[in-house]
Amino acid sequence: MSRSTTKESSNLWNSILSEIETKIGTRQYNLWFRNSRLISFDNEFLSIGVPNQFVQTKIRDSFEPLIKDSIKDKTGINPSINLLVENSGNAQINHKRIADIIKPEKPLDQKSGFISKRKLLLENYVVGGCNRLAYAAALEISKHGPVAFNTLFVHGSIGVGKTHLLQGIWNRLKAESNAINAVYMPAENWTNEFIYSLKGGRLESFRKKYRGVDIFLVDDVHFLANKNGVQEEFLHTFNTLHSLSKRIVFASDAHPRLMNQLKESLVSRFMSGMIAKIEQPGFNTALQILRTKVANTRKKIPDNVLEYISEKFNDSVRSMESAITTVQAYANINKVKIDLQLASDALSELHINKKSVTLKDIENVVIKHYNVSRNDIHSGNKSKNVALARQICMYLTKELTESSYQEIGRYFANKRHTTVIFAINKIKEKMKSSDEFRSYTENLAKIIKKQ
Repeated sequence: MSRSTTKESSNLWNSILSEIETKIGTRQYNLWFRNSRLISFDNEFLSIGVPNQFVQTKIRDSFEPLIKDSIKDKTGINPSINLLVENSGNAQINHKRIADIIKPEKPLDQKSGFISKRKLLLENYVVGGCNRLAYAAALEISKHGPVAFNTLFVHGSIGVGKTHLLQGIWNRLKAESNAINAVYMPAENWTNEFIYSLKGGRLESFRKKYRGVDIFLVDDVHFLANKNGVQEEFLHTFNTLHSLSKRIVFASDAHPRLMNQLKESLVSRFMSGMIAKIEQPGFNTALQILRTKVANTRKKIPDNVLEYISEKFNDSVRSMESAITTVQAYANINKVKIDLQLASDALSELHINKKSVTLKDIENVVIKHYNVSRNDIHSGNKSKNVALARQICMYLTKELTESSYQEIGRYFANKRHTTVIFAINKIKEKMKSSDEFRSYTENLAKIIKKQ
């Protein structure tokens, strides 16, 4: 990387850090980002040095989307993020070595212990009303011998335990027999390897590798949206495995029918087997998950603290894990015991960021910016400006609240849920085709959150 490019990248990273501090607060920023540093940025890969594995895990699980969004807003680029633990032995990793690390010709080696290190087993998956069907389906497809279905599609919002289920299935099958050719990987890794194989003239080898597996588990399949060539290859891989009665498991943030810019043939394949949704955990399930998570931690966490976190941060398992990590880090840094007051102090900024947004909050901002009346929004008025304002209200409501399509439809002119889905998809399409519209809509969301 040239000196000028290095300077530009450094300025970009400093700008991103400043934006992150504004969004997450100084306390959180000092805990997780203060000792990070930019190693390299070459448009495809952003490499960040962090002081230890603890910080690496926290940033990867809680803040990586924030970093990606900030980069995309400033540059239009959507790079892969690489978090590298630095110490005295590797702090001066040169750029060539970085390139070797971050540009693999193949996905994560399943024999390296990538999955088993995380101990994501079906045996330690906490089951409640929110995930009972998905868990039962996972048990069925991972059992020895004939199964009721060969294809499983698990969907749910971010951080509710989809990855745990997929890796739990992988671990159970591999525990039964190392001879089983089982592959688990995120769709992004599969996509990257496909592109590298295509460019390197190794496509036949790639196809032989993945069309010959016994178990194919792919996480985050929504990543395939808007990638027509990749979808076509993925569809052929699916068809081959399906014709051979191999077991196929997918996970996504959305139901197949609600994933934008996905080939209808691929949607049809995703829906050909068992589909199970994981809801956000309720209070009791959330509390049990937390008790399981902290069972073997050195620092004792009182039950009233776990109850506090279960009540305030149960929108996802990841949010609860983030809260626990923050409390533990806060106690370690300040060398104090964990109690309810400490938890309240440590999580104050996280809780502020979770301030609930109401439908009226959204409506007030949108009607002001589009110069329409509340009566117009709730009427059957189909004029272009009113219809667009109503559609944006529906989109922002789905993005910023937990309202269902039915609830959104009832609130806005008593529309059918299919009308709401159409409106939301239309706004998403418009955001993809117009950077100006996307920026404007995202700015409305920021204004609503700050109210």
